[in-house]
Amino acid sequence: MSYTKTRGSIYICIRSRDLINTSSGNTGNRGRFVLFEPIEANDDERLAVSLTSAIFPNSFYNLSSISKNNLITFIENGQQYNIQIPDGNYNITELMTKIKEIMETANGGAVEYTFTYDEQTNRVRIISNSQFITTFKFTFANSPRRMLGFDAEDYNFNSFSALVSNRAVDVTDTQNSLYVRLPNLSNQKIIESSTGKYSNILATIPVLYSRNSFFTYDPSTPFEMELSQRSINSIDVAITFQDENIDVDLGNADYEINLKIDFYSKPKEKFREINLHKDMIKKFDIYEKVNHDKQMRMESLKNLKSLKKN
Repeated sequence: MSYTKTRGSIYICIRSRDLINTSSGNTGNRGRFVLFEPIEANDDERLAVSLTSAIFPNSFYNLSSISKNNLITFIENGQQYNIQIPDGNYNITELMTKIKEIMETANGGAVEYTFTYDEQTNRVRIISNSQFITTFKFTFANSPRRMLGFDAEDYNFNSFSALVSNRAVDVTDTQNSLYVRLPNLSNQKIIESSTGKYSNILATIPVLYSRNSFFTYDPSTPFEMELSQRSINSIDVAITFQDENIDVDLGNADYEINLKIDFYSKPKEKFREINLHKDMIKKFDIYEKVNHDKQMRMESLKNLKSLKKN
């Protein structure tokens, strides 16, 4: 921002437990902080907000109904099974074990499955003990296909032909960052690629640590979001994934964010004064002066010629 800071910053320390809960259910990812008095900019000022630091619990699930990746659909011996995987935070070994368990429970043990993970290639291999084909319907919505390393296709395998994932295993299911949003603070400076529209994202925070721990955000140079409004009465906070419609289910675990509000001078607009009448008079005066100088030179030449003849 090329503006000049006009006065001291205002720091707002927010604990999620102190917010008015605006999230659905017990996710704890949305809340409202009402200021005891509004923060207001003068007519010649702009407001800007930044996230200076934050602490989040890694308490959310990487597989859940909220994340829409908790259903396994497979066809075995002509019968289709649609099984829901229990919500949870899984590593790849735990996920393979759980899927094997629910598949063999669904078919009553008629077919057994072996899942193995190759850490060097980051691929999953799946094989059955039956000559009959099993089909994974990864074209169906809400599957954990990316977590297992598969594209959106249907895959066949049996005891003679193992199935090996065709893309990298990603147990985050692309949800590897948290997005801190301030939905009620408007701006026209940030554009989000998923929508192509102006966005309320204040910061994108990578999830760095393992589950059930805390991770921190402490940028050396925080991004400043210039606001369109000149007054703040309350601050709405939303913690989402990249898709704003997918909430982060923090399980009501507490997080803390620290915001900084700054005041900047608004550049004064320079207006060019246009006065047609004055411009015409000025040009005419120049024209008159040029003609007068020309006439004086002509008179001087005539006088010189007269002197020479005499």
